[in-house]
Amino acid sequence: MPVQLNGNVRMRGDTGPGVAVTVVAEQRRLKLLSGSELVGDWTVSDIGISSLQDGFAIKAEGEEFVLRTDDDVALADEMGIAAVSPRLARKLAARHNPEAAPTPTEPAIVPSNMAAIGFAVAGALVVLGGTFLRSGEGGVGPGGFPYWIVFVAGGSLMIAVAFVMSIGGGLARALAIVVLLGSIVAFGVAIGDTGGNATELSAYGFIAGGLVVGIAVLFSGGLRQS
Repeated sequence: MPVQLNGNVRMRGDTGPGVAVTVVAEQRRLKLLSGSELVGDWTVSDIGISSLQDGFAIKAEGEEFVLRTDDDVALADEMGIAAVSPRLARKLAARHNPEAAPTPTEPAIVPSNMAAIGFAVAGALVVLGGTFLRSGEGGVGPGGFPYWIVFVAGGSLMIAVAFVMSIGGGLARALAIVVLLGSIVAFGVAIGDTGGNATELSAYGFIAGGLVVGIAVLFSGGLRQS
């Protein structure tokens, strides 16, 4: 059954647009028509034809030219062209064996570290608040216990949990809950013993901000898939 295609032909080395042609291929015979004018009519055995990355290189009647069509695979298949490019060979194989055609692969999902970054920021705020609390006159519980140690340690643990999140640790959510609950309980106890001075209030403001950010990250679901 003949194959009829639209194509374009130009002399080898010519950078011009070439000439639009109708390509007719049947039983290893190639015919090129430009409107009603016959450009060429050859059998494959009489010419040299090989596949390029885009189109075909043809040597006929002492001239060399390049032929491009709207379906190079159909032309190569009909003409039985053996010397095909790797690109065309893959398309020919896919046409004869559709099941072997490569299926497009879905792009890999790139993990996001936004949850880990958010939790690390929360921990840093708690550490900063604990540091401010140490420099103030308050933040001391019964028996002279310094609350700042609890918040510096708790904030540091939150930063450590953020690191576990960034490397995909499965225990990140459980660790975050434990550390956050401990810090919240400590905050509730410490705030009841506050002396009310400006430095102490600023320190507790940073700590509260860090805890709020940590809770927001926890409830956003980011710890399930960071």
